[in-house]
Amino acid sequence: MTTTKREKVYEIADDLLRQGIKPTQQNVRDKLGSGSLTTINKALNEWWSGLGQRLDAQTSGYDLPDPVIKLASKIWTDAITYANRASESKHKEADESRKKLAKELSIIDSRYSKQIIDLNTIISQRNDEIGRLKTELVEVASDLSAERNQAYKTARALMDAESKLKESKTSAHSNEDLLEAQVRLKIQAEEIARLNAEVLRLSTENAQLKLK
Repeated sequence: MTTTKREKVYEIADDLLRQGIKPTQQNVRDKLGSGSLTTINKALNEWWSGLGQRLDAQTSGYDLPDPVIKLASKIWTDAITYANRASESKHKEADESRKKLAKELSIIDSRYSKQIIDLNTIISQRNDEIGRLKTELVEVASDLSAERNQAYKTARALMDAESKLKESKTSAHSNEDLLEAQVRLKIQAEEIARLNAEVLRLSTENAQLKLK
């Protein structure tokens, strides 16, 4: 046991004795907070051995009246009590400050956690919307491709009809086929224009969402 720890055992034993409590291995260790019972017992035996000498020094080593000795002992006891109370008060203040800081930290953490959750929700919604627009864009592009193919077929049919018309200008049936082909071609051209406008609208919305 180090000298500092031995002196601490002496101080604890003195304090217990002033309180009217017999110092033992266990109650000294409880106040000390750590240490081997065997080591504490050895220091405690040394303390008991020196206790008689200290008492003799108080009574015979100094030629002081008994009231003076009692008064000095009372002052010493009061000082120890005051120091213990001050220490307890500081510990209590520190514990209250720690609890207050922990509560404030918990509130801050909760607030920022909610903001993070809200942002993640917004991002998820934006991603879903972008995905939906991309799907619509693909579908419109597919429809446009199909319409273009159909328009190509109609144009070919119109060309064939015109060729047949040239071959037989007197055939009323050929004229009807040509007229019908022209009508279908006009309808296909209008549909292609509509799909092109829809593709442009979806592309613009997609670009705006990426900028947000």
